[in-house]
Amino acid sequence: MAKTHYDVLGLENGATHAEIRSAYRRLVLVHHPDHTSDPASKAIFLEAKQAYEVLSDPESRSRYDDHLAFQTKRADDEARARADKVRKEEESARLKAEREATRSGATIAQEVLRLQALYGRGRHNDAEKVAYEILQIAPRQPIPYAVLADIYRGRGQVNEASKMYAYAAQMDPANPVYQRRYEDLLNASRVVTDRRSTRLEAEDKRILAPAVGAGFVFLSCLYVGLSNEHMSLAGISFISSWTMGLVCNLFLSGVAVGAALAVGNWLDRFESMTASSSGRAGPTIVLGLVAMVNFWVSAVFYILIALGLKAFNYSTTRLMLAVAAVTLVLTFASYPANGIHPVQTLLWGGNLVYVGGVIGWMATDSMRP
Repeated sequence: MAKTHYDVLGLENGATHAEIRSAYRRLVLVHHPDHTSDPASKAIFLEAKQAYEVLSDPESRSRYDDHLAFQTKRADDEARARADKVRKEEESARLKAEREATRSGATIAQEVLRLQALYGRGRHNDAEKVAYEILQIAPRQPIPYAVLADIYRGRGQVNEASKMYAYAAQMDPANPVYQRRYEDLLNASRVVTDRRSTRLEAEDKRILAPAVGAGFVFLSCLYVGLSNEHMSLAGISFISSWTMGLVCNLFLSGVAVGAALAVGNWLDRFESMTASSSGRAGPTIVLGLVAMVNFWVSAVFYILIALGLKAFNYSTTRLMLAVAAVTLVLTFASYPANGIHPVQTLLWGGNLVYVGGVIGWMATDSMRP
């Protein structure tokens, strides 16, 4: 394990603030560029300065201690996994022979293709089962780990997903997608330690951001209900009563809600939802294409498939519910409006709201660290 800030200062992890300050001063007195011309002292001084800046601030020290605890736990898990692998080599060889005999000569490559096809069709439970079967035979295959990571991430099981991304990156270090997704998940999660274990959990949900988004939707409703704009799209039969104000407010309400959910940690990283680790299109993009034709059709399509395959994705589900709620609210706001038919708003307004929601989510996520 790499040298920690405590090692740099020659201290134990539980050192007091006074001990940290004293150790730093001792190093500065010896290695400060004003006190010595030794070339090696410059690097020692810079390391000590960085260590002191982190450990002297209670908040940054707490985050650093959590990071050390997680890294230690991960190293212990990997050590135990390596030990288990050695103990189970003979059993794995026997299982490999049995599995290969029952698969009628099917190769691991064919099974990996079958796994990707199952995941691409949304059959996540079947894909999960096949992934573990492949790993029993070929534990160094990276794709089954990546598929399992995507499945667990979609379910909101960040601790299990982070382990699988780490294994995928370890088995295929030349693939940058696995390492990037592992790091993104770490950055978007928090380390929780209790008597039973040290694990990752999703960041706490923030209520203020969705409340601000709801406030924007309320203002949009007021504008739509009280404005006296004239019809702007009379040439398009199915939205002939719409005004430009309604169009703008439908789209901007979607942007506000998508951005608010992303800021409040109610949605996962946008990149992880647009494509799987193997490059297949994610549900958000597929549903977005259907939603451009009709949002309610895409919603029914999503619900039926998710129920049939038991493959609900928590981020997609939340976005769909939010879009449905905004569409219904703006439909009611259309009743007192001058000439706007509420049925047209109900049937077609969700298209603009969903597209706006995806854009708001994408834009907000692009500004995250």
